[in-house]
Amino acid sequence: MHPSTFLFGFIPLALSIVDASPSHIAMAGVPLAGVPHPTCIRSLYNSELLKRDDAFYVEKQGHYYMAYIITGSGSACNSYTWVGARDSNPYVQGDDSVETAQIYSAKYGGGLIEVTARTWHDRIILDDLVIDPQQIGVAVEVSGFPADFDGILGLGPSGLSTELTLDHATVPTVVDNLYSQGTISHPVLGVYFVPINAGNMGGAGLLAFGSIDGIGGISLTSSMKYVPLTQKSTVNRFWGVDASFVYGNMPISGPTSGILDTGAEHIFLSNAYQGATGASVNSLDDSTWLSITQDQYNNLQTLSILIGDQSYDLSPNAQIFARSSPNDEIILVVHVNIIGIDPRIEFLLGCPFFQRYYVVFNSSSSQIGFASHMFTYSTTN
Repeated sequence: MHPSTFLFGFIPLALSIVDASPSHIAMAGVPLAGVPHPTCIRSLYNSELLKRDDAFYVEKQGHYYMAYIITGSGSACNSYTWVGARDSNPYVQGDDSVETAQIYSAKYGGGLIEVTARTWHDRIILDDLVIDPQQIGVAVEVSGFPADFDGILGLGPSGLSTELTLDHATVPTVVDNLYSQGTISHPVLGVYFVPINAGNMGGAGLLAFGSIDGIGGISLTSSMKYVPLTQKSTVNRFWGVDASFVYGNMPISGPTSGILDTGAEHIFLSNAYQGATGASVNSLDDSTWLSITQDQYNNLQTLSILIGDQSYDLSPNAQIFARSSPNDEIILVVHVNIIGIDPRIEFLLGCPFFQRYYVVFNSSSSQIGFASHMFTYSTTN
């Protein structure tokens, strides 16, 4: 299979909803074991891969729910956590479960995936972090959602949740509640993934809750550099920044405003990137992708993303999907066709960017931070 072009790709994780007492700590790192992002290499996207232990679990009295990690997706639903997508693994109520009268509906990937859910307040666990209570959704109707997963861990800005509720009230996110309940010192989320063929070199990545300047378990190779969220209308509702893009020595886009989304399998840019690389557009069924020849790869230039006063470079190897052999088709991680989100969002930095840079989302200061790490210039693809 080849990379699909709709916006919604997945980072699986597992949540648990359980009776437990929270441990109060300043920062917590939640490891993501196994393959970090199946959709970052669709040629390996199969049931065997998806059943690996590469997810978070939401547990409820010993009951686990596997959920996807989303920070972006270009819609209001990216701030909300819900479970119950699979009839074979239904939501289990406990003594602390409280149903509300709220119903909400959300769409992902331009409407390819839809969910209608009833809201509950419950105690949930992320690894050893306990949130009590947390408002979650329990699906009553789902269409288009992958069969092996139970829901979504929404890590977008909490302000987006006002669009999902009838009374337009803000629903605190998992990060908001970890902070307000005293479990973490700062309302901050850090994320990194490992390039898929480098999984045996250091795990699949980490979610770090509460850490401003770095985390254990990964070697940062630069200091954290923070920039303010963009002020551009629409984009400023999300985790958005202003950036310019340079291919080799050629400016190809910017300054523009876009978002960062762990749940997107591509990096989405303007058509100028395709022209600069000479890539071909290929299609199969409902999927399209950009590919290049071996000669074109040999001449591929660095793609520099200019954010604030820093340049975050994607080497030629970072611009292609992982291959199982050097003879495989060379597919670019950059796509030039964004569908399913507001056209005012001019670029999107998805999973391949998080495989090369550690990113920190700080809601208290309205900033996003970036640092290179030990896989930034990895050549494992």
